[in-house]
Amino acid sequence: MIKSIADLQAEIGVKPDGVWGPVSSQALSEALKSRIIKITENISLNELLASNTAARKGIDNTPSGTVPLKNLIEASNELWQPVRDYLGYPMVISSGYRSPKLNKAIGGVKDSAHLHGLAIDFVVPGFGDTRKIIKALNQFFKEKNIAFDQLILEYPNSPGSWVHLGYKHSSGAQRRQYFQIGA
Repeated sequence: MIKSIADLQAEIGVKPDGVWGPVSSQALSEALKSRIIKITENISLNELLASNTAARKGIDNTPSGTVPLKNLIEASNELWQPVRDYLGYPMVISSGYRSPKLNKAIGGVKDSAHLHGLAIDFVVPGFGDTRKIIKALNQFFKEKNIAFDQLILEYPNSPGSWVHLGYKHSSGAQRRQYFQIGA
């Protein structure tokens, strides 16, 4: 599995020097077109970069810099995969990384954790509705003393409800915030 930028470079056939540049970016873009790049057992870089809005509007949502990729790798290994393991069912990730252009196109907040590769929005249909997911994760995080930034129940009364899970704030803080947005 992928634990670092060098691991990612090796996976996409670039000299694994840990320095992300144009050659690595191009190789990543090409690799994403033809195969699944697994960061962890159950989380792929493909799903963290996928966006229906980006596809529809012709927006390239591939990170060009090191920071979002490092954050996606770290968050996948340290928080999102453990959450997936705990819940025991596949996560359907609707939003991971967002380029500034994509974030603007969807009306995301200007300091969104998604811009830094530090948050995902997801559902877990096999586990239950978003209220059940939030309740279970609150308990899991408390019992295991797992640090996170934000656990947000978004629009719980809507059939399109989702869970937002932030690994860290862009400052690096893990604030352990829980709240609900919308009805």
